[in-house]
Amino acid sequence: MEKRTKPETRQQETAPEIPERPSVALIIGSEGIKSFCALPFIEYLQEQRIKIDLVIGVSGGALLAGFLGAGYNLRQIQDVFSKTVDPRFFTDVDYSSILGIANTGIGKFNAESGILKTDSLRKTYECLFKKTDISDLSPKTLITTTDLATGKPVILDKGNLAKAIYASSAIYPLMPPGNIDGQRLIDGAFSSPVPIMECVKRKIDIIIAIYFDDACNPEPKNFMESYFNTSRIFKRSILTSQLPLSIDMHHHEIIPVYIKHSRPIELWEINKLNEIVHAGKVAFTNKKAHFQEAVVEFKKKMQLRHEKQQKLKAEKELKETEAAREKKMQDNAVEKMKNPATKDAKLSDSQKQPQVEEKKRTFKIIKKRKNRTGSGA
Repeated sequence: MEKRTKPETRQQETAPEIPERPSVALIIGSEGIKSFCALPFIEYLQEQRIKIDLVIGVSGGALLAGFLGAGYNLRQIQDVFSKTVDPRFFTDVDYSSILGIANTGIGKFNAESGILKTDSLRKTYECLFKKTDISDLSPKTLITTTDLATGKPVILDKGNLAKAIYASSAIYPLMPPGNIDGQRLIDGAFSSPVPIMECVKRKIDIIIAIYFDDACNPEPKNFMESYFNTSRIFKRSILTSQLPLSIDMHHHEIIPVYIKHSRPIELWEINKLNEIVHAGKVAFTNKKAHFQEAVVEFKKKMQLRHEKQQKLKAEKELKETEAAREKKMQDNAVEKMKNPATKDAKLSDSQKQPQVEEKKRTFKIIKKRKNRTGSGA
């Protein structure tokens, strides 16, 4: 007797849902205090209740990202920064390092040294953020630094926030490197001034990348101004090589926001904060429509992708059904060729009974004829 098996039941596939909203990342690029140009963009996103899923800070942008993730509101950020960050932090020269550079035999300069003393700056960051861990920030925050030994970017997503912010903005050799887990880490701008690739890796849908620049000082009056001129040129070179590649690789929308100041704004010019924020407002006005279009365009793309997935799924199911039907027909044909009597074997008892009765009647008729023939002889 043939054993019957239950037909296989395929698990019903659920159609992928269309995301209700795109994921949004905000990159706050390097350039010291000028990173605060990003404040108007953050304000708009908050007013529109647009959730930021990821914030990446580089150099001065790391400080703003830390403020945002630690729960400071926009007014607090400006007030606290103005009151706690002292311009003298960036003019406190370490003369031992200077003598070491001059190779006088009195001072010293090595991989742990810097031209400036940064103890006060580090203590300020510690007072602001205490023992806050990067992994506890909301939204999720990444701090970009550079490994002094290899020149490669190091992305920090956990660990002491105050130390990470210092390391991300440590403009070596002007400032000593930060030491985190045995690595000497310096300004993230040396390796990735606007780390769009970190968002691309995480498949963020809309990336707002804010980066800054200002004119070089045509007549630098001292070492510091000369150094920052060189730094600007260096960062521009890295940016122009990395940004086009990142945009080409991204799958949805990148909104680059380039904010350029007509004159140099140096690291220690805290009194220019209002001017910097105003420049951010002007840039935001020019980019607001672009961002709104990006959200609409994202929804269109997701709808088209959903429709394409549904079509491919329907085509796949149709092919599977046709293949199963054809296989069943082939199996039946093979079975008949192997056992021609299969059809008779499958007849029911009610179908077989008339055939048996017919044979019995035929046998009786033949027997009677034989008997008649025998008696006549």
